[in-house]
Amino acid sequence: MRVRGGASVTNLFPTQKQNLKRFGRSDEGQALVLTALALVMLMMMAGLGVDVGYLRYQKQQMQKAADAGALAGAAAFAYNGNWKAAAVADVNANGFTTIKNDGTSTGVTILVDKPWEGPFAGQAGYVEVSVSQPQPTFFMKVFLPDDQNTVAVRSWAVTSALGSAPGCIYALEPAGSGALEVTGSVGIHAACSILIDSSDPSAFVKTGSGVVSVKNIGIVGGMSQGGSGLVKPTPMTSLAPFGDPLSLVTAPSPGTCTPQSGIITGSGTTTLQPATFCRGINISGSGTVIFTAGTYILEGGGLTVIGSARLVGNGVTFYNTGNSTYLYAPIKFTGSSVSTLSAPTSGPLAGILFFQDRSIVACCGPTTVNTIDGSSGAVITGALYFPTTPLKYAGSTTLLSPYTIMVAWKLEFAGSANTSIFVDYTSLPNGASPIHSSLLVE
Repeated sequence: MRVRGGASVTNLFPTQKQNLKRFGRSDEGQALVLTALALVMLMMMAGLGVDVGYLRYQKQQMQKAADAGALAGAAAFAYNGNWKAAAVADVNANGFTTIKNDGTSTGVTILVDKPWEGPFAGQAGYVEVSVSQPQPTFFMKVFLPDDQNTVAVRSWAVTSALGSAPGCIYALEPAGSGALEVTGSVGIHAACSILIDSSDPSAFVKTGSGVVSVKNIGIVGGMSQGGSGLVKPTPMTSLAPFGDPLSLVTAPSPGTCTPQSGIITGSGTTTLQPATFCRGINISGSGTVIFTAGTYILEGGGLTVIGSARLVGNGVTFYNTGNSTYLYAPIKFTGSSVSTLSAPTSGPLAGILFFQDRSIVACCGPTTVNTIDGSSGAVITGALYFPTTPLKYAGSTTLLSPYTIMVAWKLEFAGSANTSIFVDYTSLPNGASPIHSSLLVE
């Protein structure tokens, strides 16, 4: 292009043109180019960081949902509930559902089954929950085709339904005071927890000089404490109400009465076979009574042991019931009896030593109190299960067994015993307590 005087535009500013050429060859020009490229790279890294951070956050949220679902599923599985539905419900409660409120799909996939991958694949008693959903990207989609701008994110968890529940002492009365009473110089030392369902402000009454030292104490209501004895740790109050932890164990069915006598006296040795005893079993004197492994149905009359008789029975369960003809009576161990009794280690009653009929009307009169009161040296291995009647543990006995579980309507510890309760369940199926709990394993 020409301007007045015939000079071209390119010739108007020779100095500026020379400066530009010189700048392009200088270090300053190269730095500008490198800075521009570095800024682009930094922006790409920042964008990638945003995408990765978002995907990582979503995976963490999915992991929480999968963990919650797997734990809920295993808990339901342990008690023969609808474990798949329970798992899905907890995943949903943690924000991951397959359907939106308007009926459209969220893209979420929830899978619940026994493990299909990993070290527990195919094993019974385990639950796997998988939660997955395609997640959008914000920066990476600039470089990806439209049909590839999401990333599949998945989290999963595996739980066992065969873990041991933390508790070994359960008081089930829901409202009264003194659902658990510890008096005198009796002490309780246990590597497990005490759980009290009563909502009363004095659900747990502790008096005297004995020390209660357990893993944890949970109370729906509160505690009333007097005397010099310590309670460790400090109980957790206002616990959510809970139910019978052995409610799904199937009760035995009484058979017909046998001619076998349930009244045993004297100093000799008597061997009993599993049967239905329509007037219960009454043992006195100083003899030895051997119970062959199996289930003993006490249909009326209960089990009474007085004097210095010695009881021996491995793999036994005593089911205590009654009817209008043969009236219900409690379990009573008194005197100086030294007994070695242990529950079955397999089968539907594994871990259950005493099993009170759940249909017995809950009441707390003296004729319904189950009592274990005798000399030291007793080895009582198994669950003492009295869901609608009280249990009193008294005297100078000390439980020396590998494990003891007490589940009763009300519980009272009295006397001078230092009761040590252990939690060695290695003899039971899966090495777990008969009161199961879910456990996250993967």
